Formats: sequence, structure tokens, C-alpha cells
Amino acid sequence: MSVAQVSPTPLTRTAAVVMQRPAGVPVGMHSTSGPGWTVCADVDVPAWESATFEALPGWYGTAHPATASAYVLHWYAGVVGTVGAAFFRHARRVPRLDPSSLAFHREPGNPIPDAYALLDERFRCLPDDPEAAHPLATVVPDVDALAATLRAEVRAHADAFLAGYRPASPLPRRALLGAFFDGLDTGLWRAADGTTRPTDPATAILEGGQVLPGGAVEFAERSALRRIVDGHDREWLTRRRLSCCFYYRVCPEGPADPEASCSTCPRTSDEERLRRYTALP
Repeated sequence: MSVAQVSPTPLTRTAAVVMQRPAGVPVGMHSTSGPGWTVCADVDVPAWESATFEALPGWYGTAHPATASAYVLHWYAGVVGTVGAAFFRHARRVPRLDPSSLAFHREPGNPIPDAYALLDERFRCLPDDPEAAHPLATVVPDVDALAATLRAEVRAHADAFLAGYRPASPLPRRALLGAFFDGLDTGLWRAADGTTRPTDPATAILEGGQVLPGGAVEFAERSALRRIVDGHDREWLTRRRLSCCFYYRVCPEGPADPEASCSTCPRTSDEERLRRYTALP
């Protein structure tokens, strides 16, 4: 994957920091003219869903259109949430996240995004940001205002995407906006360090509450990030998603198998989560 680098800007430097963190979000400020790049405003959802449907049998032995649609929606929403959460956590900066300002990369034959690019150099930051006086910066008064900015950016992107996506979607209406809520909440989890046992779960939960406090105009639900303790008194970070990926439709063992849902699935009980975590080394 080759990219043409642009002159360093505050967000270029932030991206370098983000990529060096334990979770290593692969994002930069660069040209997306090379093969495999898609600007979010230009995404071809039906083609992406078709490619995913074709890939599912190789992964699970079977395919289902609802699973293909749900996977694509979650991947797309994850692009916005992952990038926004990483910049918020590691630099207290919020970039422009509208569909024309964000792009993602996929390798040929693989429907899963593997890298991201910001196409707008402007950003919002706090008064004590070392580059608050930069002409590309817009200062907001405090971290709560910055968190609200991130939440609004993700919701505005969701509204722009869903305006064209919703009429033909086979997914439940609640799952559509819920995927973007999940993308942001999971992005805050991933920014912690991307594991179920992060070194600083308290910060991830705190930031989840700042960005997704519940009762907000953009997202009514509160962050679902929380601790859970297994049978060995080990602490894990988990959450319960609003939307479903419909993996159970393609699970090789069938939908009745306990493993047909992931640990964050709405169909998975806390008892099942604890059983799985207790079994881990």
C-alpha cells in the first residue's frame, strides 16, 4: 500500500503518535489516489456487501445477506469511530470526520478496512494544546466540549451516510444508528490499547462516559463500556453492543451454539461472558 505523504501538519504529527500507541490505529494525512482507497463520500455499499457475501463462505462455510450487510455497516461505522476516538484519547484533538474528510483502504480481495486517512487538516482542540494557536486549530473551552464535538462529528457522518443507505437496508432500523454508536464506543475501547484487559480500563470507561454520556441529542444511549470480573478475580473490559453483526446466521455450529454470538453481542448474557473470560489464560 503506497501513499504520497504531504507536508507535516498538527494532525500529521498526531497520526504518528496514534500509530505508535499499543492499539496502533493505522491512520495518516496523505493522498488516497493509490489502489484500494475509498473516500467515505464515494463508498459503493452494494459492491462492498457483494464482496463480503462472496468472502463469507471462505470464513465460515456459508453466507447470509444480513450478515454481509451488517458486517459492512459495522466496518464503515468503525472507520469513523476508531479514528475519532484515537485522536480524542491520545491528543485531545477532534479532526473533521465528515464523509468527504475521511477515507479507508482495503486490500484487493479483502473486504475489511485495514487503514484510514484524514483528508482535512483542520481540527478542534483544548486551550492548552501546544498548537492551539495554529491556523488550522479551533479551540473549544474544555474536555466536555471536545467530547461533544466528537459525538456531533460522528452523528453528522452517520446522518449523511444513512440518508442514502437506510431505504434499501435489510437491517432493523435500530441497528443503523446503533452501529455508529457502537463504532464510537468500541473505538474508545480500542484506543485504550485494543484488548479485553487494558492497562487502564478506568480511563476508557471515563472517556466513554464523557463522549457518550446518555441523553445527548446525537446519541440517547450511554457508553456501554464497563468492567467485569471472572471466576479468577481477574478484571476485564467489556461492553454490550446495540446492533448485531448477525454472525449467528453463518456460525458453522448453527445459531443455537453458545459461540454463535460474540462477547459483546446483545444476545450474549453476562453469565456467558464470564464463562468465556474465565476460560482464557
